[in-house]
Amino acid sequence: MNKFIFSLLLGCVVLAAQPGVNFQAVRDIRLQNLKRDYTGSTIRFIVPGSTSVMGVLKDVTDKNFIISHNGSPAIYSHEEINYIFVDPGFTGKLMAFGVGLIGGAAGYMAVIIAKENANASWKGVVSSLGLALGGRIGFKTFFKPIKIDISGKTRE
Repeated sequence: MNKFIFSLLLGCVVLAAQPGVNFQAVRDIRLQNLKRDYTGSTIRFIVPGSTSVMGVLKDVTDKNFIISHNGSPAIYSHEEINYIFVDPGFTGKLMAFGVGLIGGAAGYMAVIIAKENANASWKGVVSSLGLALGGRIGFKTFFKPIKIDISGKTRE
């Protein structure tokens, strides 16, 4: 019975503490983390008007993003922006390609092990299917953009 009462009180304390969170402070911390971790990275975001903007992040100020868009600096207000997307770079492409190659090699080895005297067409077809399936899995796993929430909301 004591565990039930303790759990109930702990749940009430957690729920009562959430409305007191300062959303602007949370947003400022997330913007500082964005500046620290992703300056120099290519980012994407959607401005109010449903226009997608992409460029290299140069700086984050209290009110604006400064990005390099086609070689020239551009300033965008981040007041109405809730999410930033960071696209994967060369390493993500390399990982996805590597998984595809492993899939192709696994298909080739499976044909050699499963079928005695396998002809070249069997080896080619199964290797191609393994390469395609491995590449698909690799791109779905390693080639996803990172979604960064800068809204200031602590729970959805």
